[in-house]
Amino acid sequence: MKLFLAKEEGKKSEAKETRMDFEKSSVSIKDDTEMADDDTAQNPESSRKLSSDSDSSDSEDEAEQTQQLRALESDLSTNPSNYDAHVLYIKLLRRRGEIEKLREARENMNVLFPLTPAMWVEWAKDEASLLNDSDSESVEKLYERGISEYLSIPLWREYLNYVLQHDPKVCDSSVDGVSKARNLFERAVTAAALHVAQGSQIWDAYTQFEQSILLTIDQSDIQAKEKQVQRIRSIFHRQLSIPFANMKSTLLSYKAWEVEQGNSLDSESDNVVGISSHVASSYRKAEEMYNARAHLEEHITRQGISESERYQHFMAFEKSVQCTFSTLEEYLDLFLTRVDGLRRRLSSARGDDVLNYSLIRESFQQATDYLSPHLKNTDGLLRLHAYWACLELKLNNNLTAARGVWGSLLKTCGSMLEAWQGYIAMEIALGHINEARAIYKRCYSKRFSGTGSEDICHAWLRFEREFGTLDDLDHAVQKVMPRLEELQLFRLEQESKSLTEVTDKRERPLKKTASEKRKSGSITIDEQSPAKRQKSTQNQKKLHEKENTRGLKLAEANGGEEKKGKVEEQVNEQLVKDTYSSKTRLYTDQCTAFASNLNIRAIDEDLKQFFSDVGGVTAIRILHDKFTGKSRGLAYVDFKDEEHLAAALAKNKQMLLGKKLSITRSNPKRGKRESGALTTSEHDSNQSGIEGSSASKESVEISKGSSVAPQVPHSRKHFESIQLKGKNTFAVPRNVKPLGWTTNKPGTKKEEDEKPKSNDEFRKMFMKS
Repeated sequence: MKLFLAKEEGKKSEAKETRMDFEKSSVSIKDDTEMADDDTAQNPESSRKLSSDSDSSDSEDEAEQTQQLRALESDLSTNPSNYDAHVLYIKLLRRRGEIEKLREARENMNVLFPLTPAMWVEWAKDEASLLNDSDSESVEKLYERGISEYLSIPLWREYLNYVLQHDPKVCDSSVDGVSKARNLFERAVTAAALHVAQGSQIWDAYTQFEQSILLTIDQSDIQAKEKQVQRIRSIFHRQLSIPFANMKSTLLSYKAWEVEQGNSLDSESDNVVGISSHVASSYRKAEEMYNARAHLEEHITRQGISESERYQHFMAFEKSVQCTFSTLEEYLDLFLTRVDGLRRRLSSARGDDVLNYSLIRESFQQATDYLSPHLKNTDGLLRLHAYWACLELKLNNNLTAARGVWGSLLKTCGSMLEAWQGYIAMEIALGHINEARAIYKRCYSKRFSGTGSEDICHAWLRFEREFGTLDDLDHAVQKVMPRLEELQLFRLEQESKSLTEVTDKRERPLKKTASEKRKSGSITIDEQSPAKRQKSTQNQKKLHEKENTRGLKLAEANGGEEKKGKVEEQVNEQLVKDTYSSKTRLYTDQCTAFASNLNIRAIDEDLKQFFSDVGGVTAIRILHDKFTGKSRGLAYVDFKDEEHLAAALAKNKQMLLGKKLSITRSNPKRGKRESGALTTSEHDSNQSGIEGSSASKESVEISKGSSVAPQVPHSRKHFESIQLKGKNTFAVPRNVKPLGWTTNKPGTKKEEDEKPKSNDEFRKMFMKS
């Protein structure tokens, strides 16, 4: 602190001179009087004449000032909005040293207008000259009021200097004092340290303060000293990443400080050699940003140009950095500034100069009519209506109008969660619990962006716990819980859809490649010459003739040997048996558990966790309704062997997500065995069934006691009784029997073994007809 205070020593004289501002006129008079006394000692006669002239001049000036003060007071009483009159009145009172009237005049002006940064500094210094350091809090409040009205680097500097020089705790470098100063510096950095031309002043003051703290740390306390060094280094790094007018001087200061800490750097060079890579990269980017706009900044700060030219340069600068506010945001700020002025006038009006609140309402209405179509569902429109509703309550004392403001906002921004929350917060603040509950009932079922729908449901439950009865809480739970379950299912569906879309995008290039290959193949055929096409047709005819000849030879061979027919029949019967046994093994070899009474909120991960102590889980399939997509409370769980399946069946009737889970062995043949039929699919048409089979979409039943037709590929692949189930029956062959087969008519006795007739028997039957 001593180092920092020493650097500020030159400014103390200015502060001392400021303390004498109120006595300027009296000091001037005193000086003139002393000079007159000297002259009197030398020339009594001339001194008498000079004294009389001086007294008459002072009396004339005082009378003129008094008359001017009365005129200004009269003018301000009739027209309190006269800005120039306020400024002149304050200057005149300050010149005369009338403290109480001066303080009152400043307060009156600030009610209607924001004071300039220079006026705030002048006011704070005047008050500080009348107080001792122990009463610095009132002066700090004046500075706080000033920085709330203007973004001014000089004002922040004066505020920081005052705290560092007059706050006893800060001057003593106590823990509380250092913490207070750091918080104030961080506020200044946040508010004003991005100023291109003057922002470095705040950063420099900050680093100087921390360096003064480093000097107060005991050299033996290595840990505290290193911590303070890192804090100073961090401030330098932050400053080097911001585009300033004097970035190179900041870089040189930083390198010189690093050399003081024992680091090897070229402190006289303005390059970034030797600095950490991330700091150097940030510095280069900031330097490029400043160099690209330095000429525009010079135009703005140039002296001797008109305000219109300065404004044009400023707009060019704003466009270059692409940080100008949108027109709508500027209009919103303009309307709000208008309302701020009207609010101040209404709050401070006295006597006949009472402002009608209707002016404020008209301003809000104009802003709403103009901005609502363009600022729908934005924070700006919400801020406008919240401010409007607040003034309707506080200034106009009209609750109905305030509710109307919120109602109009909800018509425009009904899908904006913050709008409903603001309305509810107003009713709760006023103690209107029933009205707040009614708003919750209106909005809990609405769909908001993100997790807003869930948030409003949980907010209603919290509200009832804090303000409602048990019946109110129970009613809210009955309304909210189904809604939360619905939202959870909806989000699961959305996740599933997104996953499907990702899968489709990955598969689409593969399908496109296959279609392109097919298309290229057809193009190749079309592009063949007529001679090649004719040759291809002839080859196909020859191939067809060979197949017909081979078929005739096989038919003759089969017709001449009846013994081969019997062998063929035995082979076919064995083929049917093998097919039957293979299909049966597909079901019996699979170790699958069937789970029912499953909580509809359960997912695959819940079942996997449930069977984690058993282990051996290979697949989990939860059944869903194909129309609603909701869980049916059923699931299949595949295990890798019988041992793990048996352990899983032992967990029957155990609790999962609040429900007793029923676990049984999955048996596809159950339910058809008693009627003498074999069913190759079971439970749910939505499941894919056995791997690689289409049994889940078709159900083939083989009637008990009926003979089975011989199965020969490409000739007699058929069963006696076939029932096809499902929608995909367009490709099923007609039930046409081969020659030599008979069908028992109703009412006739069925033969035990129906066999195909031989060629001789068929010939005799044909000759009889």
